[in-house]
Amino acid sequence: MTSKLALLFIFASLLVGCGDSTPKCNSSDAKNLVVDISQKQIKKQFDQLRNSQLSEMVPKDADNIQLSVINVRTVKHDSSLDTYTCSADLKMILPEKTTDLPITYNIQRTDDNNGQFYINVFGL
Repeated sequence: MTSKLALLFIFASLLVGCGDSTPKCNSSDAKNLVVDISQKQIKKQFDQLRNSQLSEMVPKDADNIQLSVINVRTVKHDSSLDTYTCSADLKMILPEKTTDLPITYNIQRTDDNNGQFYINVFGL
């Protein structure tokens, strides 16, 4: 299942409100947003699979998937732009199976200093 998800999707992005500085890789804001983005994209992928010839690949409890971001690592921090490149594992828990999927994500504050930032998730 993990390799199928990795092949089917590589991008997610969402804009949210935050403080004046860019959240760090291991911040609650960043990890919660990565989980939110991942849930939406995985649901979208499962829905597409359900409507295809590959419908048998969708786990029967797919709608009850629980996600968490673990093993977070800061790969790079560009202090001049206040951006972060992060690596982590997305823990996917289903009643029948638990899988860790390696992901990366970038965190960048918007230039207009309105307290918002972007997170782009790769590897879903």
